[in-house]
Amino acid sequence: MKRLFFILLVMAVNMLAYAQTTISGSVKNADNFPLQGCSVWFLQADTLAGGCITDHRGNFALQGLPEGEYICRVSMVGFKQADYAFKLVGKIQIPAFTLTEDPTQLSEVKVTADRRNIVKSSAGSLTYTLSEHAKQSATAYEALMEVPRLRIDPLRREILLDSGESPLVLIDGVRREGYIDVLNPEIMESVEVVEVPSARYMGDESTTCVLNIHLKRNKMLPYVNGSVSMSHSVASKYGVGTFNLEVGDSVSSLYLLLQDFYYKDDMSDFYSESQSGDLLRKQTARSEYNCNMIYAGLGGDRIFSDKDYAAFSLSYITQPTQTRNDEQGSAEYLSDGRRSAMSGYQKSDNDFHMVGADVYYKHSFSQNHTLELTGNYSYNGRGSWGERDETNDFFRNHHVIDLDNSYHAGKLNVDYTKVFQSKHALSAGSNTSYSTTDIDDRIDGLPSFLYNRWKEYLYVGVDNNRSAGKFKYTVSLGLDMMFSKADGVKNHYIDVLPSVALTYQFSQVHALTLSYNRLRFSPSLSMLNPRNLSTDSLYIQQGNPFLTPSYQDKVRLSYRLNYKKLFFEPYFTYLYSSKLISAIGFVKDNIYTNTYKNFLCANIITAGASVNYNLPFGNLSLNSSYQKRYQNGMMFEGSTWNTSFAGNFWYKNFSGYISLGYTNASYGRNEKSESGPWSNLSISWNLPKGWQLSFNGQNFLFPAMKQKVWTQQENYYSYTASRMTDRTPMFVLGIRYSFKNKVTQKWRQKKQFYGRDNTLQGITVQ
Repeated sequence: MKRLFFILLVMAVNMLAYAQTTISGSVKNADNFPLQGCSVWFLQADTLAGGCITDHRGNFALQGLPEGEYICRVSMVGFKQADYAFKLVGKIQIPAFTLTEDPTQLSEVKVTADRRNIVKSSAGSLTYTLSEHAKQSATAYEALMEVPRLRIDPLRREILLDSGESPLVLIDGVRREGYIDVLNPEIMESVEVVEVPSARYMGDESTTCVLNIHLKRNKMLPYVNGSVSMSHSVASKYGVGTFNLEVGDSVSSLYLLLQDFYYKDDMSDFYSESQSGDLLRKQTARSEYNCNMIYAGLGGDRIFSDKDYAAFSLSYITQPTQTRNDEQGSAEYLSDGRRSAMSGYQKSDNDFHMVGADVYYKHSFSQNHTLELTGNYSYNGRGSWGERDETNDFFRNHHVIDLDNSYHAGKLNVDYTKVFQSKHALSAGSNTSYSTTDIDDRIDGLPSFLYNRWKEYLYVGVDNNRSAGKFKYTVSLGLDMMFSKADGVKNHYIDVLPSVALTYQFSQVHALTLSYNRLRFSPSLSMLNPRNLSTDSLYIQQGNPFLTPSYQDKVRLSYRLNYKKLFFEPYFTYLYSSKLISAIGFVKDNIYTNTYKNFLCANIITAGASVNYNLPFGNLSLNSSYQKRYQNGMMFEGSTWNTSFAGNFWYKNFSGYISLGYTNASYGRNEKSESGPWSNLSISWNLPKGWQLSFNGQNFLFPAMKQKVWTQQENYYSYTASRMTDRTPMFVLGIRYSFKNKVTQKWRQKKQFYGRDNTLQGITVQ
């Protein structure tokens, strides 16, 4: 016991000693003008110990390094590198650096230290610095493979967190639709993963996490960048084609993106059992799926002056899909044992169109005083036709649904930010939106389902993420007011959505974070629509227009260890879900009618850890978690174990990325689902003159992957198992040609319109 006390005492003394050290200094050019955005590195025995960047006054400061001998290295593109050796004891002031321009080296300053080892903690977020190798990738998706907390599928252009959540992707705090597919990785500087978004982003219910990509913008001569790529499956009829082009200069840019995803005769196998009242049905089915999604995007931005910046994007998506299931099986009455063979088919034909437009404008009253305006309009049109036919000795069912859907929505966001003393930020704003939806079944003869919603969202928040102190916080509060009318039923509510994140950084190695936020989830249109949307003979699906949102209160505690090449973060999460939208129903004449109701609550605990280790030729990441759900009336009991692994490797002109994962089961009140292990592999070979060959393997290690779902409700039970036979496994070969008009680049001190977001910060200015 005495020995343990002595060890803890020594650790506490060491942490206190680290926290007492402070390094400060400044950087200017030959004309005595402060240089903002310089990279400042602190090296100890050829090992990167810490880093920061200079603020708009050219100053920098760093706390918490252990005492010892260091080299301070200052670099900036277009300037000669400068070093200064010193001994750190307590608080010291480094003599001012004066950088001179280097006309022979304007493209890039090479820093021998490994930038990947810099992981910056802010309240509610972590920022990962990209290596020079990642910045030389062919696409932004390949560069993001280096970030530990992300799961990347370059083939489907998919970005997920290791928790499975899909983040809102921002470019320097701005939502630029489709730009990530065009983005040149050379200007990507760091990636911020925000697991606790402030109230500013809670107006959009789909935002539970944010991915903010920070760029370094160059002043350059006019340029033209673009690429053409094509990928196609070896055995199945699946492919992706992409063309992108960007033109611009130091003050403006314009990009075009065209993509085509297609599946042709994609086959899957299904098995299902369902018991409704006295009738048991078993079926096997062979399903054929066809899809051709075309995406077109146009966007750009412009710096009008040192105070005004604007960006826009336009997008169009069309996605016609067709499916056909040929079914065989049996129907049996359990009470008397009567049994009959049955056969049938199910067909669907969907035609989907979406148009979107986004406009962004930012005015800077001063260096730390900004106003942002964002406008959005979107239109969705869908025609959905479905037919099902079932025949047996007891009955025949033939049902057709022909839906005509239209959706219009408009949104205006106003965001105001004021920074005080370059440390504390005040943010406030509003989100105003209105949408109208019309869903008409042209066969049932009933009136259209109409849904109108007007929402006003107000928020205010404060944070000190720009400060150089050890304690960081962000506190915000949102007021959500919604008024809706669903099929004549009026609903309105007012919700308060708080968000709090606290981070204490003991040193550059250790940090502790505690956060709380409240989320709400509105019912989907299918949950609200009281018309029957099922063609099944034994199952009727009806919504409930009286539904209201459900809520989730989330508390998360995590500890971060970032020591040289190792990053380790254990965490604990508690979720309290209230007013849950749960399925209920009844059986009549052996036909089950399913609907929804707000009731019950659930408690969910999750404990896990994330580990990342940087290798000289890549990095390894591992995430593992345990989850348990506690809820009254649970039909299935069990715990959820989730494990995922990712490896990113490179050698000369070859790059490889592998991701593996397994979740044993997931649970709801009435449902249990299982899926087999998944595995993805991506290999690329960069050839001369901008060419690249790639190979992707989807589910290549576990080709027998199946999805199984059990559902249990009163007097109703179902079990389904499915497997995509053409996609498990699926091997895809690809070729890409990229062209870059590389011009002479030179950094200039210029107003930065990017990375000024009040809550999403990159490497914090120390």
